[in-house]
Amino acid sequence: MTWDWNFVLKILPRLMDGVWYTVLITLASSAIALGGGLVLAILETVSTTFGQAFVRFWLELFRGVPTLVLLYFTFYVLPEFGIVLPAVPIGIAVLGIVYAAYCSEVYRGSLITIPAELRDACVALHLSPYITWQRVLAPLMIKRAAPALLNYVLGLFRETAVLFALGVPVLMGEAHEVGYENFRFLEPYTLAGVIYLGMNLPFLYLLSKLKDKHA
Repeated sequence: MTWDWNFVLKILPRLMDGVWYTVLITLASSAIALGGGLVLAILETVSTTFGQAFVRFWLELFRGVPTLVLLYFTFYVLPEFGIVLPAVPIGIAVLGIVYAAYCSEVYRGSLITIPAELRDACVALHLSPYITWQRVLAPLMIKRAAPALLNYVLGLFRETAVLFALGVPVLMGEAHEVGYENFRFLEPYTLAGVIYLGMNLPFLYLLSKLKDKHA
């Protein structure tokens, strides 16, 4: 099979639609992952033993079950119980929750590196637990965890490709559909790979800057 530039120009607008969905889902899922991960890390830290065990159970569940299994369960099994949701919100929610579990571990690891003397100083200043977390501990956790968190956002961006299994028109889904409809897979899959690589570059640039800053 030879490369057909006319076919490339024909399918490129449709692949760009897939890029739009990919970016949208990445941003929405990342917001859930980064915010939810921080909340989970704080809850696990301040909870009782039972609360910590409960949070840990859900963390291990979402980290231990493959993302595709969770997607299929939410999309195909929940309707059996009368819960029917569109594919795009399901994809955003599942990816966000799964990566929130991973981000939670990053936040918790960064919390461990914060000196205990800092908490003692907050107590000495009579700061409430809420103010201590809001003004002191949480900002430090985020700052120290930033490089690793960006790595997970990059991983989440790549994993949006699995959403084509639910019919979500992400870049991989559009490339697959175009190839199947035209019985030509060389151009759509090659273009998808090149576009994914190009979209990775800003993440990699930011990651290198963050690593230099935290070195």
